[in-house]
Amino acid sequence: QDLRQPHGLFQIEAETNFRVCQKVKPKNLDELSAVLALARPGALQFVDKYAQYVDDENNYEAIHPFFDDILKSTGGVALYQEQLMKMANKIGFTLDEAEILRRIVGKKKTAEVRKWKKKIREKITENKLDPQITDIFWKILEDSANYSFNKSHSISYATLSAATVYMKFKYPQQFFLSLLKMTRHEPDPISEI
Repeated sequence: QDLRQPHGLFQIEAETNFRVCQKVKPKNLDELSAVLALARPGALQFVDKYAQYVDDENNYEAIHPFFDDILKSTGGVALYQEQLMKMANKIGFTLDEAEILRRIVGKKKTAEVRKWKKKIREKITENKLDPQITDIFWKILEDSANYSFNKSHSISYATLSAATVYMKFKYPQQFFLSLLKMTRHEPDPISEI
């Protein structure tokens, strides 16, 4: 059925989310989760890159082979905070240190993120990794402080989104009756109806 009227679809009914959904055309829960994570300020710059990857996996752009196993599922975009943690752990940080870094990035504490630059360089040197990884990981950290999202939240949102899509098209009468009942909680119920 036609999805040009996203009214009542959890998360998808927001204009930006709906546009990203139309561009990516998600076919599974992971792709829908990525749509919801991409449809936020900062992450919107990666929509085309991710959509091309979803359309054809050969469009994958590796940022460095060292991180391919972590970033392949999101088309080379470090979309989730959990990916940052895995990247930090792969460089040599403990999971506790990776969690501290995730919290700093998640709270958008960009000044604190800068303090980690020296630690990252030292860890990469200590583990005899390609020095280029330092700049790549640093760039991802700086950028993702403005857009990275928690995957557990995104997957939960995607699950509810998928459920509302299913209900809308499988049980439209019950779906729209429920929407009408919910209008009483809106600031302007009549215009909502």
